[in-house]
This record gives sequence, structure tokens and C-alpha cells, in this order.
Amino acid sequence: MNSPTESVILLVEGSSRNRDEKHYGLTQLDHRVIAVENSDQALNVLAAESPNVIISDLNAPGIEGLRLMGVALGRNPEVGVILMTDPGSMGLAVAAMKEGAYDVLEKPVYVEKLAAEIEKILDRQRIVQENQELLHQLDTRYGFENIVGRSASMQRIREQILQIADTQSTVLIFGESGTGKELVAHALHRASSRRNRSFVPVFCNALSEGVIESELFGHEKGAFTNAVKTYRGRFELADGGTLFLDEVGELAPSTQVKLLRVLQERKFQRVGSGNWLKTDTRVIAATNRDLEAEIESGRFREDLYYRLRVVTLSLPPLRERKEDLPLLIDHCIRRFGERENKPIERIDPQALELLSTYHWPGNVRQLENCIEGMIVMGTGKTLTVADVPEFIRHTQPESTAVPLNEVPDRPDDLSPDFIRYLAGKIAEQRHVPVRPVTDRALAVLAAVDWSADGASLRRCLETMILLADGDGLDVEDIPAEFLPERSGQSAAEGEDEDGVDIRVGMTMKEGERRLIAATLAACGRNKARTARVLRIGQRTLFRKIKAYHLE
Repeated sequence: MNSPTESVILLVEGSSRNRDEKHYGLTQLDHRVIAVENSDQALNVLAAESPNVIISDLNAPGIEGLRLMGVALGRNPEVGVILMTDPGSMGLAVAAMKEGAYDVLEKPVYVEKLAAEIEKILDRQRIVQENQELLHQLDTRYGFENIVGRSASMQRIREQILQIADTQSTVLIFGESGTGKELVAHALHRASSRRNRSFVPVFCNALSEGVIESELFGHEKGAFTNAVKTYRGRFELADGGTLFLDEVGELAPSTQVKLLRVLQERKFQRVGSGNWLKTDTRVIAATNRDLEAEIESGRFREDLYYRLRVVTLSLPPLRERKEDLPLLIDHCIRRFGERENKPIERIDPQALELLSTYHWPGNVRQLENCIEGMIVMGTGKTLTVADVPEFIRHTQPESTAVPLNEVPDRPDDLSPDFIRYLAGKIAEQRHVPVRPVTDRALAVLAAVDWSADGASLRRCLETMILLADGDGLDVEDIPAEFLPERSGQSAAEGEDEDGVDIRVGMTMKEGERRLIAATLAACGRNKARTARVLRIGQRTLFRKIKAYHLE
């Protein structure tokens, strides 16, 4: 960590003479200057330091200024980046400014000019720091300390919380699993005049229909078998405070009727009692379901829906606010590092970049579990790519991720990345743990022709997810009905268990030719799918098809 008065300057310049001159001049101005000659060295510095200012060539041998700036801003959005460029490179300069550079200076760049720019950046950072300290005080006061993020969507959520917290209106929070609905509900309570009374959560999806009414409204002694004493329900416990109904869409119809009555009349009866009890409870509900669709299907009462959604908050999924990832990860590192008494302080830029490519179907909760595991297993002071879970390291950057209800009915080019995404979404909607799909299973699933019926892929993945009992979804979990039909040739005739005729004494080239031919056939001669199954590039596949006369 930099001291409050210490400013750290990272200087990246290929020319040793110019680098030495700037290093000396800036050091004389009481800055700590770290001077390197290329991007790789600069990335190593960023893994260990948090510079206030980065001064870098924009585009020179061994230096990729835009990429370096992207990594630096991803770790610290307040870092000031000054890029130096050759005369006549205005196109690059404009692009750099759009990407977040503080300034782009045309060479030659002298120390005096840099000193003036650095002072402006440091003044701006001091103002931002003061504002952040004020915001932290507000966060602590209103319960925002665990609602992490500087994205526009999260800033808007904070503003809405402050706007509606100290009202009596019911609030309905929408958001996918793991987006932080309970944290927001708690912040609403903390920011209200009810903050000194109880905040009582009820997890509706964890309670059966026979238990939920007793939990909500309480019961009298003898009201039913095993009711050996009077029990105060959650509405009584939350009197004067806040009752949080998580996953309210899971409530049975009979319970929905009674909840509606409480919201309308502000009174209820314990199970087994004829006496009415008044309640002064503010109700906050949350759901990851489309309640309007539930109303259409008859599973949720329309009148209750409108009683609950007097005020609504919609929490964005993590994939829609990835600019918050660095802050969330740093928050998790501090939290779990302190809890586990581990000296881990940071994550290196390469590992952060890798985590940023993942689509996080389980949202912030999945990210927290991931970082917790990395902390527990990590060694040293920095989390690296080696600490990132294998299923994330093997996931390609999200490129085809679309909402589950937008999956095409006749997909003709399903990538492993898409299959992983779809499995994650199904697991989330079925409220089961998100398990990674193994490479072996991906290879088999990618080889199946799903083009005739896209719904079959969803049914296949749903069956795998609901029945799997291991850490991942493997080939053994794929239902036989979805596997491609085997050819009539038997293994006794020389065919191996996957349908490729490979024999002892056969040359490597012949074995490769037969493997490619069999995979082409299994993939319906879809070359893109064949290349993915074989884990080779399409150009390599085309070359081998031609060489082996497999056209």
C-alpha cells in the first residue's frame, strides 16, 4: 500500500536514454518512480504495486500501451494513464482517450510537462479519495458496506435504497440467484427508522407447505401434533421491524391468501387460534422468478403481486456489471483472507483478466465461493492464474451467452462455451449447485446433432444437472437417449469403444486419418463442430481433410 503522501509512478519506455532522463527528473520531484522497458515487466509491477500514475509509450517495440492501460484501469479505475506517441498518430491518440487515458502526449515529452500532468492527476485522486471516505461513512451508517460496486447500475441501486428506505411501503426485489437480494433488503432496513428493531428473514423455498404458515404466523399449543407449546411466528418477531420474504414466488396458494390478508389488514391469526394479532411490520420480498408469468400460469395471485410490488428494485446480474469485478474480488480477498488468517493481499492482472472472461451464472455468490476457494488453497501474497479453478481456466471468453428463453429452437453451431453457459442457467433456474461440464462431456455433446430439436439439448442438460452427484457433469451423466447412435460394426471387428477402427501396428498418420474421418461422420460433416471436438483449429482441420483425401 502507498502511504497517504507517497505517489508511485510507473514509467514504461523502450528508449533507455529517455527512460533514465525521466526517471531522474521525476525522482527529484519526490515521486517514487519504477522504470521498465516493456509491457511484460510493467504487468509484473502491477501484480505487486498500485501506482498512482502510469506513463507509457503508446505503441513501441515490446510495449502495448492500450492493453497495459486496460489491465491497469481494470485493477484501479482511478489510476491516471499518460500515453506518449510519435507525431502524426492522432488516430491512436483519439482511441486511447476513448479507452480511458488521462492524456496522450506527442513526443518529445519533457519532464516539466509530465510533472504538471502528474500534479493534476494527483489532485483529482485526492478529491476522489476524500469523497470515497465520506461514502464509506455513509455505507457503514446505512448498511452499504457489503453492497460493492461503482458501476452506474449499483450507484442507482444505492440511490433508490436511500430514497425508499424510510417509508412504510412494501418492496419487491427482482434479481437472479446470487445477485445480493438479501443484502439489499438488509440495507433498506438499516437505512430506515426501523433500524433498531428486528430484521427477520424467511427463506420461503426452504420451508414446506405444511411448515411455512406456522413459521410466518406462529401456532398455539395443541394446534397440531407436536405443537407442545405456543410458538411466535416471524410476523410477531418482526413487529416494529422488517420481515424479509426471500423467494416469495415459492409460497403455496393457501399461504399467499393469508399473506395478502396481513398486508391489507395489518393483522393475522396464529395457527389454531381465533384471536387476531395486530402487526406493525414492514415487508420486503424478493424473487428470481418472473412473477407475471407465474400469474399467467395460475401459480401466483395477481392481487398479492400488486400488493408486494408497491416499490420495486431490479438487481443486475454480475455479467452486466463486470466493471465491478476488481472491487468485488478485492473485497472478497480482504474478507476471506482475514477470516482464514491468510496473508494474501491481491490478485495478479492475468488472473483478474481470466476471471473477467467468465460469465458467472451464479453471480456474486458464485464469485465469492470461487475467491474463498482460491484463498483457502492459495499460497504467497498474490493469487495467480494457477489458483483460478480449472473449470474457469478452460472456459473460453463469453461470446454466445444469451438468456435461456432466447436459446434457438434449431441451434446449428453450439460451442462448448455456449453449452457451459446453458448448463449454468438451467442449474440456476432449478435452484441446484452450478457444476462445471467436463471437457469429455463437452466433446460428446458437441458431436451430437441438435439441429432438429434445440429443446432436446435443454432436456439433456436438465436431466444431467438434476441427477448428477459428482463435482462436475461428465460423460457418464449424459442420458443414453441423447447419445448418437452407434454404428453396426462391433468392437470384436477391430473398432474401439468410440467407433474408430485403430489397430496395433497402424501408423500415426493412418490413426489420425481414421479419427478425423470418424469425428467428421459423428458431427454430420459439420467442420466447425468437428474442429471443436478434436480441439484443433478449423484451418488445421481443412488442411488435414485435404491431405487425407477426406473431402
